[in-house]
Amino acid sequence: MEQTNILNNSGKTVYCHFSFKRPKDKDYGLFAVAFYLDFEGKILTAQATRRLKLWENHQFITAIQAYEHALYSIHQWQGIMRSKGITNVMLVTDNSTLAGWIENPKKNKAYTSYMNKAVEPYRAGSAKEITLSIGLCDVRDYEKSYIFCREDKVINEVKPIVKEANTGRRLLDLDSLNIEYSTISELEKKNINKPEIIGMNS
Repeated sequence: MEQTNILNNSGKTVYCHFSFKRPKDKDYGLFAVAFYLDFEGKILTAQATRRLKLWENHQFITAIQAYEHALYSIHQWQGIMRSKGITNVMLVTDNSTLAGWIENPKKNKAYTSYMNKAVEPYRAGSAKEITLSIGLCDVRDYEKSYIFCREDKVINEVKPIVKEANTGRRLLDLDSLNIEYSTISELEKKNINKPEIIGMNS
């Protein structure tokens, strides 16, 4: 079940742990986020796991997709977080390679296009604009969202590939590739300053 009970928070920063799992012989991944009110990751305040079709069946690319899922979750809950006085989100990962790409999306040109795909929907002026400031914690030995990468935690279903009746061709259901979520920009509503978002300002 999705948890978004961000209540009684006296601070202005939350810590977003994010991870993924690729089930064997499946074309989807389990992507999890866990938001904690404290640096140590002891006070869980929001958590969600989604089953999404993989961009590619590739470990590094799926790690980038997990980053995109974290940004999606931040965008989805930013209204709730702002109402509780939260203005900063610190990303937490145990993947040093991904952390390097988040800090510098052009670090490895072979994956730059995937990093752009991850962040483009959330840039200033976009339909899913993030209006909170986002930073990145030092890479940790252990992050605390992977434990939620379980089928029984999933809050959405991936639509199957559609088989066309007349020809038998397998057609990809494009609606299953992304979760859509739209809202009026918090920036426009509140006329606040554009946030600093690591790796997204270039």
